[in-house]
Amino acid sequence: MPNKNNSIAHTDTSIHLFVNGFSFCTPSKTEFIPTPEGEDFKSAWTELLSFYPKGTFDQAQLISYHQPSTFVPAQFFDQQLLPNYLRFFKKLDSNAVLNFDEIKNHATVNVYALPKASLEIINSELSENRLCHYNTLLYSEVKALSASASKPYLLFIHLQQGAMDLYLTKESDMVFQNHFSIKNEDEFLYYVFFVVEQYKLNSDAYQIVFLGQIARFERHYKAITQYHSNIRFEESESCSSLEIDQHPAPFFAQSYR
Repeated sequence: MPNKNNSIAHTDTSIHLFVNGFSFCTPSKTEFIPTPEGEDFKSAWTELLSFYPKGTFDQAQLISYHQPSTFVPAQFFDQQLLPNYLRFFKKLDSNAVLNFDEIKNHATVNVYALPKASLEIINSELSENRLCHYNTLLYSEVKALSASASKPYLLFIHLQQGAMDLYLTKESDMVFQNHFSIKNEDEFLYYVFFVVEQYKLNSDAYQIVFLGQIARFERHYKAITQYHSNIRFEESESCSSLEIDQHPAPFFAQSYR
């Protein structure tokens, strides 16, 4: 189900897929439905759909938050070689399916994996959905925001429950991107300044840009201000009003609007 669109089509509803559940997002409501290990995904999915009017999610935007995900320059991409692009990550689950999004304006392809069984269940109910990966949205967002950089380097930080994404740009060019699992503020600081040290960034040469300002991560924001003062927040519509129990990665909770 490759997504070849440069920009994700806006729809009234979206469903965000996580390892431990999914968020249903409509113009009036956002809620997270956990599916703990061992729980029947199909039962949880069918039960949730039954609460909404028939057809509510027929053309929903599906956004996967599964890992791994990696970017490949379009000129080197070959669909027949999909498994090769993820070979440096941990061994993929035998039930994983590979997919890719083409980011045409930036001549880049995002290759990622997601659970085959869950995808088949979703497709059986929502045959006309549009699937993409959140890193595809992040990449496009970062490129757009870096076009008007106030410093030579911008370090973008996208926080979500138990993880973070770091994007470093230099004068609009993508220099670094990675996803890290984190348990606390110390691990958060470690990865941020690991990137800063690796690229030998002087404090006056870069600005930190947080994607979203969410109450759940207030301690992370305060922790980093002890070491760097040039910080700004880039908020998306309504993300600051959402809690983690509604959406584990609030920045794109209503990006479809």
